[in-house]
Amino acid sequence: MDKDINAMLERLKFSEEESVTVISNNTGNNLQVFEAWAVGKIMAVEKPNREVMYKVLRSLWFTKEAVNVVALNDETILFKFGCIEDRNIILNLMPWLFGNCLFDMMPFIKGKEIDTYEFNLSPFSLRIYNIPLEYMDRQTALDVDNAIGELVVIDWKDRNGG
Repeated sequence: MDKDINAMLERLKFSEEESVTVISNNTGNNLQVFEAWAVGKIMAVEKPNREVMYKVLRSLWFTKEAVNVVALNDETILFKFGCIEDRNIILNLMPWLFGNCLFDMMPFIKGKEIDTYEFNLSPFSLRIYNIPLEYMDRQTALDVDNAIGELVVIDWKDRNGG
């Protein structure tokens, strides 16, 4: 029944006289609050219980301010962080896993349609063991990059290439 109602709502169209343009005259101090938002999606065949997922993620995220969660559709979730610093910390700690499934997030972009967000790339850390000492240099890291994809950053323990 829910699917039938959703299908009917998707076909709902307003006539010209029913259509009204709303212009907000909101002059509040927080006009840029959307800059602290992030959009996320879990990559799972069977979607997990959303409420449990929200509670688990909130308990893992030690944020200065509260995080509000809004389900935008069956797959996409909006996270309203209280401040940009909280959002940036959480995005920098990616990737996140829930139930052994990747949970991808990206910054919210004002005016961008929800179904145009692409969740097909996600940065992650890669540590390679047992490289002979003579090959532990920048060029080897770049060669590995060429083999697996786009390199975002190399974390050198010392600045001499170690």
